Amino acid sequence: MKKLLTMLCMLTCLLGLTACGGKTLTQEEKDRGEDAVALATDFMIPYMTYFFDDAMAEQYQDSYNVDELKYITEQQLNYALYVFSTQYGLNYGIDAVNVEGNAILNGIVSFNSAYDALGDIDTSKNLTGTYEYSNDGKTIVVTVPLTGSQTNKKGELITAEAEVIVSNDLFLTVESCSLNINRSMSELMGRAAMDTLMGMGTVFSILIFISLIIWAMGGIPKLQARMKERKEDKTSQAVDNTIAQIIEKEENENENDDCELAAVIAAAVAAYEGSAGTDGFVVRSIRKRR
Repeated sequence: MKKLLTMLCMLTCLLGLTACGGKTLTQEEKDRGEDAVALATDFMIPYMTYFFDDAMAEQYQDSYNVDELKYITEQQLNYALYVFSTQYGLNYGIDAVNVEGNAILNGIVSFNSAYDALGDIDTSKNLTGTYEYSNDGKTIVVTVPLTGSQTNKKGELITAEAEVIVSNDLFLTVESCSLNINRSMSELMGRAAMDTLMGMGTVFSILIFISLIIWAMGGIPKLQARMKERKEDKTSQAVDNTIAQIIEKEENENENDDCELAAVIAAAVAAYEGSAGTDGFVVRSIRKRR
């Protein structure tokens, strides 16, 4: 019994320490958090839903850099802030909307890619969100639950969470904006399995391709040897043809020389015998005297 009481006391102390460890926000921090929520629900999320349209998302990504995206977004959202404040009498704790260009660029990609699964979002209704400060206290993370028009296999409307991160200062600059689909455990497991299969398939395809390259490289020496043999055969054949041509040429030259020598001898014999021509005799052969 004493051990049980001791364990209960220790558990109570631990729970008490955990509760005391939570940071208590000041009124200024609470107000800044509420302003961050209003910035996300009234300005950022309705603005980012325009990029559900593929043509607009593609145009902004291809036509503008991050600095231009920053300028365009701030101009449009500050005009909306002016209209809400003057015409509708809404009060915000910010004087201007400040964003980072990279946050808009990444937000365009995130919102556009989520549209096919989520569908349209009714932003005419008041969106609600929650906020929390990061561990280092430098940013405020705003989470806004959203419901799309598409349904899952069970016929339920697909939900998502928009996350907007703003700086914890007087400017409340938007540093990040994304839209994440809420998926069931079975969908996450199926997606993980597909990613695993695709990764393994890619790895095996690369390994097979490398194996084919190695196998092909093994046949290169044989191909080089065959090409060398063919080259040697062609060279030998060319040499043989050249030698044959030289021999034939020499034989022709020798034959021509013999004919010329026979004609000279015949003319000399005819002159010796006082004959007018060489028709009466024929030189059969010529032999050198040793």
